[in-house]
Amino acid sequence: MDETPQNLWLAEVWLEHRDRLVRLLATRMPRVMLRRMSADDVAQEAYLACGRRLEFLQNQPEVPMFVKLRKIAMQTLTDMERRHLAAGKRDAMKESTWDDEDDDASMDAWAHFADTISSPRTRLERLERQEMARRILHELPATDREILELRHFEELSNNECAAVLEIAPKAASIRYVRALKRFQDLVKDFDM
Repeated sequence: MDETPQNLWLAEVWLEHRDRLVRLLATRMPRVMLRRMSADDVAQEAYLACGRRLEFLQNQPEVPMFVKLRKIAMQTLTDMERRHLAAGKRDAMKESTWDDEDDDASMDAWAHFADTISSPRTRLERLERQEMARRILHELPATDREILELRHFEELSNNECAAVLEIAPKAASIRYVRALKRFQDLVKDFDM
């Protein structure tokens, strides 16, 4: 890219949010894709996509910049997933060693979340909590899982969650509190 004011602006904005975006992509990328590329590879493609969508990034100043960058990064991930997993070359699905379709990189983030339920005393206890969290997550509605992922794994603020979900900040806050309560209630039921 040349050094026009818009490109310099994009570079500054990107550097400010890059680490969060790479963590987001690492969490959201299916394991089968991680065998072929890294989150940094997808982030690089997302940066190029941002360069083609400067007007989108500079419009709507009320929408947090990270939310706009996140949207482009997730679209880039989806495009790359289609391109690599649907390619007529090698069957990427045969490269995978995972047993369960829900067992992907995001489960690692949920495992970390399970570790925060209580302080672990042994590895066995930690593994039991991780398994419990996986089971409980399968019982939660998708909207509950989504708001918990946005807040805990992507570290989005309440306003950023609201912008991603295209709802009012108060509605995002209520959704988060309710999802967390449902998760905690299921944890209590699971222990019984």
